[in-house]
Amino acid sequence: MLSMVRVLMTTWGWRSHYYPLVPFAWALMAAGHEVRVATQPSLVPAVTSSGVPAVAVGPDLDFTEVFRGLANADSDGDASITADGGTVRYAAAMVDDLVGFGRFWQPDLVVHEPFNLAGAIAAQVLGVPVVKHLWGADFTELVPVDESVATGDLVTRFGLARLREESDLVLDPCPAAIQVPPGRSTRLPMRFVPYNGKAEHPAWLSEPAEHPRVCVTWGTLMSELDSSELFLAPKVVDALSGLDLDIVIATTPDKRPDFGPLPKNVRFADAPLALHLVLPSCAAVIHQGGAGTTMTAMAAGTPQLILPRIADQLFNAERLAGTGAGMVGELDTLAAQVGDLTAANRWSEAARLLAAGNASRPSPAQVVAELPELIGR
Repeated sequence: MLSMVRVLMTTWGWRSHYYPLVPFAWALMAAGHEVRVATQPSLVPAVTSSGVPAVAVGPDLDFTEVFRGLANADSDGDASITADGGTVRYAAAMVDDLVGFGRFWQPDLVVHEPFNLAGAIAAQVLGVPVVKHLWGADFTELVPVDESVATGDLVTRFGLARLREESDLVLDPCPAAIQVPPGRSTRLPMRFVPYNGKAEHPAWLSEPAEHPRVCVTWGTLMSELDSSELFLAPKVVDALSGLDLDIVIATTPDKRPDFGPLPKNVRFADAPLALHLVLPSCAAVIHQGGAGTTMTAMAAGTPQLILPRIADQLFNAERLAGTGAGMVGELDTLAAQVGDLTAANRWSEAARLLAAGNASRPSPAQVVAELPELIGR
């Protein structure tokens, strides 16, 4: 194995984009490598609280303003990454500072999450290998980069003629049953290891549930949006509260007023509750279809009911439904769907198969041990 290397990881200023990268960052540091995570200022506390050094690059952007109309569009409001879309706006906000820090720190490798064009551009400018770290099923394969972006200001400002769209390596934490066929870049299988931020193991979680336990959660990003069209968790709880279920609500604490008075069989998790702690005890989980929640439930072997509202969530829901480990939900039929999900063995059996497949993949530590050789090749 090569000696210590410097790895510059970069992500947008969203916890949902950073959390899937954390186990790989831990594995790099545990192996003796140097790691920095470059992100927008608002995410710096989340990075440092995970035990990884952070570097603030660029200004924060208002998510709701950048992605206005999100409920009816994909991440860029189009079928491709366009010059006026949110992906390019986030890249433009970060890329100058990111390249500047890279020139100072001189990393040996850049790791970025999907859609983070700033990371791909920085690696190209610095002349170092670039690794794309997927969150789950590779939605980026369906969203090409528009020609005006590939040859536009984001790259020409650094003297480049064109964005290099292929990566030297793609870290793939998604079981083959969910994943789409590979594109131009080589994928390396890796186990998905959940990280859900700060967590406490509450006393009630050590006690058996009286009825099948169902978790209702809405992701790290959607839980923070003030939109009843996107944040459906209160409507889900209303639809299920009369059933013989023990319901656990896992959202951000400031969302508690949205749910109103709760019946005795519904528990709102006031303290931080990591999904990877609660989901193994659940007969089902109901959520929005974000990659982090979908993959955490997959690793736990928990059947899933997904109510997607944006394109990548629908993509995740349909990929999961194809495995038999969950289904795409509808508010009008929610009670019947949850009844089937918690009663029929076929859902839990398929979910356990997915979890076993994930557990058989190489751990982040094993991947890190091979990474210098793979990149050198």
